[in-house]
Amino acid sequence: MASVQNASRILQTSFAQGLTNTQPLVQRVGRIVATGGARTVDVGGGAFGALGATLTNTATTQSLSDWFTFTATHAVTKKVVKHIAPVHTVNGDYGFEMLGQQLAQSAIKTFDKLFFDGLEGLFAASHPRAGAGDGEVGAAKKYIDTNLGFLSGGGTQSNLLAAALSETSLNDAIRLLLNYRSDRGIPLHMGANGGLVLVVAPKNAQLAYELTASQLSGADMAANFVRGVVSDVVVWPFTTDDDDWFLVDRANAPVGMALSGDPTARIALSVDGLFFEAVAEVDCCFIKSPYEYGIIGSNVP
Repeated sequence: MASVQNASRILQTSFAQGLTNTQPLVQRVGRIVATGGARTVDVGGGAFGALGATLTNTATTQSLSDWFTFTATHAVTKKVVKHIAPVHTVNGDYGFEMLGQQLAQSAIKTFDKLFFDGLEGLFAASHPRAGAGDGEVGAAKKYIDTNLGFLSGGGTQSNLLAAALSETSLNDAIRLLLNYRSDRGIPLHMGANGGLVLVVAPKNAQLAYELTASQLSGADMAANFVRGVVSDVVVWPFTTDDDDWFLVDRANAPVGMALSGDPTARIALSVDGLFFEAVAEVDCCFIKSPYEYGIIGSNVP
């Protein structure tokens, strides 16, 4: 029978290898932020800059361009995976190695599920800048919504669609990103250089790859410009609605996950010596920027 110390060493080694070999899907869509052990995460953002004003040769003063800054606060949660197995079923190096790898996969899938559940929840989540004041997007607005205010109410824009995935709706989403402006009204050109990520449920996986990877598009057999704009398709089994889909500018993703320390694993022998108890822990939370720039969502009825 292997000692508990030897079992712990093997499990932790294989757990670390499993974390390395199984990369989370989150990193293909959003950002991953380390909190340094903090239990709350403040994600700040601001509407910096403005369109340039002409400075004449005779000018002696120049007006200032103020900016708005907002913060969204998120609470880290502890997620635990616990397995109890009779000693004789896992005793031996191979059993502990497999247990460590499986715990690593469970930790990563837990991490991923929190992210994609958070992504789906954006349709109902209050916008961090909801309100009618300066720099806010309008009263009672959701993170993904229509008529989001910018220029302090001087204009509106939308990052919400309600159409099933198709060539037309995907093109509409791309156009929304290309036209998106900062709160100061500056064109952000998101997606102009490619790098967009299409997130779908398994139901739409084949269609998503056909829309983004085919050289020709539609019945007109024209060149498929989407192929050069959408660079990745991420498939995840959504919890709420497998018709929904998202388009994210990976370089400017306003969503992601915060991780408070590295995931950990440990194993111990029960008091009666009959069972091994293996535990994996991951402290994390879904995060979103106060500024929604970089994401379009389609909440399909």
